[in-house]
Amino acid sequence: GHVNRPGCYERPLGITARELIERCAGGVRQGRKLKAVVPGGLSTGVMTADEIDTPMDFSGPLKVGCLGLGTGCLIVLDETYSMVDFLYNSCRFFAHESCGQCTPCREGTHWSVAMLERIRAGRGRLKDLELLLEIGDTIGIIPGTTICGLADGAAWPIKTAIRKFRGEFEDYIKRTNPGGYATVHPVAWFDGSETTEASGSAACR
Repeated sequence: GHVNRPGCYERPLGITARELIERCAGGVRQGRKLKAVVPGGLSTGVMTADEIDTPMDFSGPLKVGCLGLGTGCLIVLDETYSMVDFLYNSCRFFAHESCGQCTPCREGTHWSVAMLERIRAGRGRLKDLELLLEIGDTIGIIPGTTICGLADGAAWPIKTAIRKFRGEFEDYIKRTNPGGYATVHPVAWFDGSETTEASGSAACR
């Protein structure tokens, strides 16, 4: 991640993320501020800078809303990195890895990528965040909709990134699509709501 000394460090279970970042990895690169930490691989979700004193053991990450310790592979994100880009890249990975057998995983990962592509292209809507959270809350073994845990791994980055960095996602959408319009695309109708095509254009509310 965005640290001065990235590497493989063996430390006792229960060490905090702060200690790993500051003592082992030499702190955040170029003296920048820390934004987020992935405690154990993408599937575990993200912690905020205020949560880095969490012990890296089997229960610590759970207490701050993450899926668990996972692989124990910390990923550090500094203040310059967009959480929209982080979530997009995470969703792309899980959509690629999905075998497609379980419909909630196959469709959920696909639609997550499609909606984030639209947000990044400047056509996002604030209600897209609620749709993404709905996907995150309903796919996986834990909610009982899939036969393997890949969907749970796909869900946790969605749930934690949007819930913990909601303001950043909302600011991005408002800045890139201030009128709240979305181009006519199947993703626009994902929630089943009625839309009205704007006169003489391909935009809809």
